[in-house]
Amino acid sequence: MLTGVAFAGPFAARWLGDMGAEIIKIEIPGSGDTSRIGRRTETGVVPKWISLGRNMNSFEFNMNFDKVPESKEVFVDLVKQCDIWINSVPNIGKHGPTDELAMSANPKLVIVHVTGYGLKQNGGVDRYLGKPCVDPVGQAFSGLAAMQGMPDGPYLTANPLVCDITTALFAACGSLAGYYSMLQTGKGQVIDASMYESAAYLMSYHWCEQLNGGGNYKRTGPLNPLWRPFGYYECRDGKWVSVGVWGIGIWKKFCDLMGVSPDDFPYMDTCGQGNPELVKKMDALWLDWLSQHDAAEVERIFMETGIPVSMLNTAEDAYANPHWQARNDFIKIIDATTGGEFVDIATMPRFGGTPCNVYKGAPLLGQELSLIHI
Repeated sequence: MLTGVAFAGPFAARWLGDMGAEIIKIEIPGSGDTSRIGRRTETGVVPKWISLGRNMNSFEFNMNFDKVPESKEVFVDLVKQCDIWINSVPNIGKHGPTDELAMSANPKLVIVHVTGYGLKQNGGVDRYLGKPCVDPVGQAFSGLAAMQGMPDGPYLTANPLVCDITTALFAACGSLAGYYSMLQTGKGQVIDASMYESAAYLMSYHWCEQLNGGGNYKRTGPLNPLWRPFGYYECRDGKWVSVGVWGIGIWKKFCDLMGVSPDDFPYMDTCGQGNPELVKKMDALWLDWLSQHDAAEVERIFMETGIPVSMLNTAEDAYANPHWQARNDFIKIIDATTGGEFVDIATMPRFGGTPCNVYKGAPLLGQELSLIHI
């Protein structure tokens, strides 16, 4: 069961739906999810909703017990039928549908709350708890935004909706861990997936470096602050490539391409940026080499040499790429309103025994009311 609107909570449910879960999406009567409103195609369809709402069953239901007292009985009946309840409505319990009520109706229920700043029972400061949060705000509070952008430029939001999507994946993963625990113990539990902590977790070892003598992260824009060349570079034709030269073996291959000896440009002094003068010399050689090659050439040469590389793909580039097509990375979804066919990204990851599947497109508002036995 899913309560809440775009983006993190519904995306978590969508991922579970891709893996075979039956999703009952509770929607505000008459209006539904905010993702039903947005940029439209010529036929009036909202692609965002087509993608986000796939594999979901829509149920119009007012969960405010104060306004609709009979909703309590419906809610209790719903949670009895569910294994997992994902909620991203702030303070949803104040109107009646509390965790305590849900767990008393179904002690095996796994409840996952997607919030901006966490649940009170796990600590926190009152002025944050229960407050709304959106993706760039979560990135800012998490510390992730402080790592984005050029050294002398504005801070940037890591796209697309990195905080929301990361939180969704943590919520989905946590729900599966909670469900597995329930299978072992027969008991459900409440899981707390906050947006800022999910984004903070992405920073990985950078917390340890920054808080133990390393100081704040120094922004370097498209380049890695620790290794070089490592990042995004413009080629002769104006297109960009990403390369990752890291490790002594790969460094030797790179030096061969540049026509120099790794003895003259030692790994840690140059790739590891220990000697600024050597770094400057290699940068000049590397940028001159790039000025003589188109992006497609760079990708081909580096791949043949065994150095990590990729051209920067747009959505259209990826769709036209034979590797993406050969792996069936795109699917077709039928819009319930127009009957039109829409391209979307396929399911991830790939399972050998229980393959993922998009078995239905996003539903019309209230389309699957009959599926709810009340």
